[in-house]
Amino acid sequence: MSYIELNHEFTSSAGTIKHTSIGNGPDLILVHGTPFNAIIWTDVVKRLSKNYCLHLLDLPGYGRSDKFEGQDVRLRSFARVVKEFSTHKNLINPILIGHDFGAASVLGAHLVEELSVKAIAIIDGVVLSPWGTTFSRHVQQHEETFANVPEYVHLAVLEAHIKTASSRIIDTDLMNGLLAPWRDEEGQKAYYRQVGQYDYAFTADLEKLYPTLQVPSLVLWGEEDQWVNISEGRRFHAMLNNSDFEPLPDAGHLSMIDVPNLLSDKLENWLHQVLR
Repeated sequence: MSYIELNHEFTSSAGTIKHTSIGNGPDLILVHGTPFNAIIWTDVVKRLSKNYCLHLLDLPGYGRSDKFEGQDVRLRSFARVVKEFSTHKNLINPILIGHDFGAASVLGAHLVEELSVKAIAIIDGVVLSPWGTTFSRHVQQHEETFANVPEYVHLAVLEAHIKTASSRIIDTDLMNGLLAPWRDEEGQKAYYRQVGQYDYAFTADLEKLYPTLQVPSLVLWGEEDQWVNISEGRRFHAMLNNSDFEPLPDAGHLSMIDVPNLLSDKLENWLHQVLR
């Protein structure tokens, strides 16, 4: 299967960011979470690019974007980079769509960095404290130990972890695409670097701002999400003033991979309402 190619780059405050834009129409910025990258949006892009211009990027320290020692890969950095990306692309009031860490990133871009937007959609978001799977919290507490295990152990553990994010079997090509950025010494160190910088304080600060969100919002959540239970999605939705909530049957944490057509339908229906 052919996955999204990020064939452009710009220099952000957190390093060189790889990105691309696909389609024509109103501007949507799609932001992935951890430990993923922009290829997770491939099927959604194929569907939505008929009527929208989709802008995709790999966050700092992820995918094909820069990875380096001392890099700021906290959520607050991602929020700043999302705004910088929108400015770089000269976008006016884009619609932001964020998954997992990307959810906190787009919310931070708007609520903290003051990026003007038309609307925001959140998909299985890391948006409420406390967050993090039992595994990721364990890794954070022992970052140096995990960063120095043999590569085959690192990749085997990471693959097993990623499998729990999906409600179906992830095909080999996609799994390889998700693991590729974390291979070799640079990738392995980058993976544990971002775990070590999990930014719990940022989501705690965001929670105070959620009731102030004025733009239309949509909250989509996989009913079988093993990483962030759907109850967290309902709790988040209850904190918002102008929001719709849609559960996604048969979807785990990776709804764009588990149920891409259903997810795209939900997004399209909401986008029609927002833009009419």
